[in-house]
Amino acid sequence: MRRTRRILERMPHFYAAWDPTSVLYKFLFSFGKRLDEFDYELMWIMRSHWVDTAFGEDLDKLAALFNMKRLKNEPDSVFRRRIKRAIIDYKGGGTLETIRSTIRSLLNLPEDYEISILENPPVLQSREFQVRIGDTWEVDCMSVYDTPLRVTMQVVDPNAKVINPTLELIEKNRKITYNGVIKSGDILELREGKAFLNGIDVSDNLTDQKQLVLPRGKTHWRYFESLEVMIGVFDEGKFDTNIFALGIPNVKITFEWVARLPAAFTVRLKKDLLEKSGVTLDLLYRHLERVKAAGVKAEIELL
Repeated sequence: MRRTRRILERMPHFYAAWDPTSVLYKFLFSFGKRLDEFDYELMWIMRSHWVDTAFGEDLDKLAALFNMKRLKNEPDSVFRRRIKRAIIDYKGGGTLETIRSTIRSLLNLPEDYEISILENPPVLQSREFQVRIGDTWEVDCMSVYDTPLRVTMQVVDPNAKVINPTLELIEKNRKITYNGVIKSGDILELREGKAFLNGIDVSDNLTDQKQLVLPRGKTHWRYFESLEVMIGVFDEGKFDTNIFALGIPNVKITFEWVARLPAAFTVRLKKDLLEKSGVTLDLLYRHLERVKAAGVKAEIELL
């Protein structure tokens, strides 16, 4: 009737278009009714283009623009919230708040629900090297920070020993020497600026009692001991004073440290949140892949 009334108001009064029994009124009424129907259909077309007003299949089509699908038995109201959050995530992907918003949306959690995210999660790293006097090797810290280092030394060969073993960090020109003997079966441990031989504190025998630190990035290390100055070669050495390489024992050196991984984060969630929402861990990983920054590793820890 809205269109009909607007048309009738513009007719001259003497046409008597205001009389419901007149032919002109009936003609204008039928014409205005069709225009009202057109306005109504146009309104629903426009409403189908907005997340807040679309429903059913129209809502599914809007979700498809963001590669989203309706979950099993998911009502329009819940699906609508997920789509709106996905739009926000699409515009600002990669941030911690975007990741939290995505998880809340997927698990149907309140907007103020706290999602715990640990950036650069700590991961225990370990590397073993079998070396002899003068050997060098490379270590990649794989951490965003310098990290305390734990070192253990063991003589590999049976019935052998090493005297005054020394570890050198070449880039820092730092040397740490244990003034003593390590025999086969012994374990020398260096940690927190102290030394332990088979669990007994022998820190007084260390030449440097500062905390041993593994710098971030790649570093180079060298091992040697007191015998190094006495090593000879077969065509020059004197059997009375030189020790030849064939008799030099192998030493196993183990590095252990906790790395804070670069370009990584861990999401900590209660296990029952997934069970209540019916969301699988695989689905949650797929959603995180969509919103996290490229090259960033995402992990989920269920508590």
